[in-house]
Amino acid sequence: MKSRTSLPAVFLAPPLAILAVLAFVPTAYAIYISFRNRELSRPDGSFVGLQNYFDLFSDRRFINAVGVSLTWEVVTVTLTLLVAIALGILLFEFASSRMRAVLTLLFLVPVILPRVSAAFVWKFAFHPLYGIITYPYKAITGQPLDLLSSPATALMTVALVDVWQWGLFFAVIVLKLLETLPPQPFEAARLDYARPWEVYAYVALPMLKAPLISLAFIKMIESLRAFDLIYVMTRGGPGIATETLDMYAFSQGFIESGRISYASGMAVLIMLATTVIFTVIWKRVKP
Repeated sequence: MKSRTSLPAVFLAPPLAILAVLAFVPTAYAIYISFRNRELSRPDGSFVGLQNYFDLFSDRRFINAVGVSLTWEVVTVTLTLLVAIALGILLFEFASSRMRAVLTLLFLVPVILPRVSAAFVWKFAFHPLYGIITYPYKAITGQPLDLLSSPATALMTVALVDVWQWGLFFAVIVLKLLETLPPQPFEAARLDYARPWEVYAYVALPMLKAPLISLAFIKMIESLRAFDLIYVMTRGGPGIATETLDMYAFSQGFIESGRISYASGMAVLIMLATTVIFTVIWKRVKP
């Protein structure tokens, strides 16, 4: 009996130990580096304490990156959930079983595609001269439409690609969640002459509150990992209009100045801020 109860620990201990090393060693080293003034051109560096963190709050480019990151989070999470709920309800209400199966398969394709490949495809689709999306505007007006080169439209354009990739996938999840709901509340609402939108707004969606909140948190975490999509499509431009915090940290650490201590301080601050914010939000909205 003793050997049987210790068997899970025997199998779980090695992979957990490996995960702990892979997670905590780089984090601890990043924290250590953030208290120094180390650069890529100099292998050594002196201890500077919290100076890197103080410099961040007087860095206008860092403040801009914070604003871009917050805008990106709000836009992508909100639009993804709205698209997912709307498409999920439309499929549940109007599509037959066979049509649902076909559309479910198609909706899974975007999230299966490698993110970098999808970014290159959409970047070409938004090309001001040859892009399939911008060509109709050019054919009608005679002027090119460069959405990715305008500070007013670049971030929203890239956000649409992110919503396309994850909104369709979440729509499949919403559809499957609706299919698991008992039919009796729907029938009772319809007997009371509830309109279709009222059935879903006041019956279906409240019953799905917990999984929808979970989907929102999953998307919030995923949106923090948008470096590859934004880097391929805009490289943070035009100017710094689409430069998020992770892009700015990468730029400071490895592209522009090689200030890896400064970049590490930024990464540590991002980690702490996201941990605290997500914890507070989760405790306030959890069902």
